Amino acid sequence: MSTVRNRIERWINASWYGPFQWTLIFLPLFPIVWSLVWLKRRVTAHKAQPIDPRVPVIVVGGITAGGTGKTPCLIALSQTLIKQGYNVGVVSRGYGRRSPETTVLVEAADNAAAVGDEPLLIKRTVPAAHVLVAQSRQEAVLRLLEAERVDVILSDDGLQHYSLYRDLEILVMDASRSLGNGFLLPVGPLREPRSRLATVDCVLVRNGDDPETSFVYVIRGFRNEASGERLSLDAGLAAWQGAQVVAATGLGQPDQYFQMLSRKGLIFESVAVADHAVLPMEEITANFLPDVVLITEKDAVKLKGPACDNVWVVEIEALLPSHLVNQLERLMGQRDE
Repeated sequence: MSTVRNRIERWINASWYGPFQWTLIFLPLFPIVWSLVWLKRRVTAHKAQPIDPRVPVIVVGGITAGGTGKTPCLIALSQTLIKQGYNVGVVSRGYGRRSPETTVLVEAADNAAAVGDEPLLIKRTVPAAHVLVAQSRQEAVLRLLEAERVDVILSDDGLQHYSLYRDLEILVMDASRSLGNGFLLPVGPLREPRSRLATVDCVLVRNGDDPETSFVYVIRGFRNEASGERLSLDAGLAAWQGAQVVAATGLGQPDQYFQMLSRKGLIFESVAVADHAVLPMEEITANFLPDVVLITEKDAVKLKGPACDNVWVVEIEALLPSHLVNQLERLMGQRDE
């Protein structure tokens, strides 16, 4: 099931985060890339102005390419703010979308190909949030404020989009991968130099050691994609003992997903495709004859056609540190005064 794109992605990640760093052949490009990154921030950052001073903008992003858990953190932040009584807006570029419209207000019934898998996942997971996608996050914020009444706006990714004014920057990274080999793209995985860590308001580390900055995933249960039936974690683990189980995903860091399931005692075949790619469900069925196929919520929004009754979604929640929740409360409290 390995596509050319999937193999290339694995080779690049193995170089960025492993001992055999063949991407060092791009080292002559490093001064040019560093200069462009520095110039972009120098020229655009100071020009950013708040669009509506009454509506704070929070950017949830990263400085490494690939999956670090940004979207699950944004979902958890949205849910926290909604529980506190705020109207939440979310802006996103909608990576990979093929909609001809410049800006799209996302609805739960939309197609992932039209609006992007992550914006659709956010909307379906947090129905009360107003989610808008646009090429420019600045434009997205403007259109969202025109279309909806919101008290706070979260930007899904976009840490490097300096034209967007932000009141709070949250940088998300993974403890096991950290900053890889420490080089900027394409030699390494960094979109910006490591010095950027010192300039953000909050650093969140997936599976980190510091309780003030660490966040973790927990499995809340399983949902049958065809029937909507739900099973608790324990019920699912008990029901599938001895079954032919396949865990499949198109996440940027699939090993995190597989390890999480393994730690719960599940025995399964693993299938990983490139980040944002659609799972080849027919191929999985033909090759493994599975009793159960476990997929992520991000993969579920991209399924083509109705799911078979053996497809179950692993419902995962990001548990945020209390330090960040307190920081949010202070920010919103300042706007309420």
